[in-house]
Amino acid sequence: MLKRAVRAACLAGAALYVLPSYAQEKSQELIITPNRMPVSIQQIGSAITVITQEEIAAQGNKSLRDILDGQPGVTVTEVGGPGGAVSVNMRGTNTNHVAFLIDGMRVNDPTTVSGDLDLSIVPVQIIERIEIVRGPQSALYGSDSIGGVINIITKKGKQGPPVWIFRTEGGSYGTFSNKLSVAGATPDTNYSLSLNQFHTDGFQRVGYRVGRLAYLNPNGVDPMSRYGGSGKVSKQINDWLTLETGFNISRERLQYDSGPYSEDMLSPNPQTGRLMTAYQKVVAENGPFRTTVTSFETKIYRDLWLYTKDSTYGDTNAHYVYNGTRLGGEIQEDVKLGAYGALTAGMRYERERAAGDEDSATYDKRQNTRSAFVLHQISLFEKLHLSTGGRIDDVTGSGTFATYRVTAAYDLTQTTRVRASYGTGAKAPSLYQLYVPNYNNADLKSEKSQGYDIGFEQTFFAESARINANYFNNRIENLIVGDASTFIPYNVDKATTSGVEFGGEYNLVPGWAKLKSAYTHLQTRDESTGLRLLRRPRHAARLSVAVTPIKDLSVEPILRYIGERSDTYLGSRVTLKAYARFDVAVDYKVSDKLSFFARGENLTNARYEDIYNYGTAGRSAYAGLQMTW
Repeated sequence: MLKRAVRAACLAGAALYVLPSYAQEKSQELIITPNRMPVSIQQIGSAITVITQEEIAAQGNKSLRDILDGQPGVTVTEVGGPGGAVSVNMRGTNTNHVAFLIDGMRVNDPTTVSGDLDLSIVPVQIIERIEIVRGPQSALYGSDSIGGVINIITKKGKQGPPVWIFRTEGGSYGTFSNKLSVAGATPDTNYSLSLNQFHTDGFQRVGYRVGRLAYLNPNGVDPMSRYGGSGKVSKQINDWLTLETGFNISRERLQYDSGPYSEDMLSPNPQTGRLMTAYQKVVAENGPFRTTVTSFETKIYRDLWLYTKDSTYGDTNAHYVYNGTRLGGEIQEDVKLGAYGALTAGMRYERERAAGDEDSATYDKRQNTRSAFVLHQISLFEKLHLSTGGRIDDVTGSGTFATYRVTAAYDLTQTTRVRASYGTGAKAPSLYQLYVPNYNNADLKSEKSQGYDIGFEQTFFAESARINANYFNNRIENLIVGDASTFIPYNVDKATTSGVEFGGEYNLVPGWAKLKSAYTHLQTRDESTGLRLLRRPRHAARLSVAVTPIKDLSVEPILRYIGERSDTYLGSRVTLKAYARFDVAVDYKVSDKLSFFARGENLTNARYEDIYNYGTAGRSAYAGLQMTW
């Protein structure tokens, strides 16, 4: 009964939703990621979502996984709670088909199986906003962006004296977190620095199917701790030259279970990890010309033990160490052409290294990528906005591939806008897939894709209500998947994903209550087997009502629904049941200097799995305060 009610509510609400960015004045919103330079959101033909700092703060101190979950076209899975690996599938593509950027710098991990990024190591406290671009973006961002791009833009200082913020929170499963930051700006310099910490005692990660459910184990047995710091400083040297540098450092320690391939699958295993990203940027502007020169570096380190109990072959205690680096440089030239639009062109060099030690089997491999890209955008008759771009990537050992993208947006009326995009994508095999001992395949081919989407946005009632809809279709050749028994990767001939994204937003009572909802219908198919791709729900929906019953008090109930999905377990295909989850976020601003917040998660204590036989949190509550001076 609850499932049917949730589905009906979400589907009905889908007619009243818009992406968060469109709830603002479109003419004032500038977006960077879709065209690699600031562009009015009204001129963008790609399907995008912008998550603002205010929206992130309203959800309390949630993880990046929770913030991304439920966004149109996005499916998120987490392996057994905080600290577990997080996977993001965009429009049904693999998690390694999403390019993850921090301040425009790619941070995908070259040491993981498919070269994706574990989002659990990115603290939400450093985020200013998140820009999500859906659909093939290889024409501008190269490999890893078949499904789209997620750009995490970190905070920067605002004009004025230093502003200090301290935020603390605690709650269920022995969870507590703290953040201290300072930010400010002078006429020629702005800066932002922060320290953050997070700890949870966690819950049993493995064993959902044998009664070791998270909601039966509130004290937890799989802890995780993370702490780190970040900063960004920008200095305007003169009227035409600006220097900027930024960094993010994070360390974590966690405990995870041996898993189903051990006779004692609940045996604890320790893991530690470190992430460091840094960039340096020089921006020179001279009339219509803007030149940006950037150098960047990412270092990732992971150290873990895996205990396996086997009465037939004997017990093992394997040690795994992974070191990954990504560094390089890029030059980009932006030229304003007046009535002829704008031109963006650039070149990029990137070097990746993945080194590992898997129980005494070592490897140390590198690959270089040389790229060149160009994009032209133009607006005609003040209503039609077009962009055309292309890119060539030369990847060591994987060959050269060319990709392209075209987009169009047209203001049909003052309240109706239509948009469409078409693009191709490519993804070179990861260093892990090509070279890791015992589980590699040196004959892997690069994945290639082509995809398109078409949609519209419509406003009603003096822009107090907005709706949008997108239809998308992707076709992927040489899709790389892992064998369920041997774990060795291989190429699938073809796979297809298609579906519809609906959304809407409606001011039920202006200044008092706002309804938001989203719904994604997704079809996926492995053309070689005829089966659906794993962990992709056919239906996914989110419904919330942000209520302000009194001044400075906001309450937002959030309802999520995830439909039935397929998964694998011990080499066999299994089914994950559909589920609904109900959360509530509350924020009360006492003054400009002090505010209190609280959130309740899974308040109906729903039993559900993101991954077969891995636990999820039961009913839980968290509360905290923020002080500003």
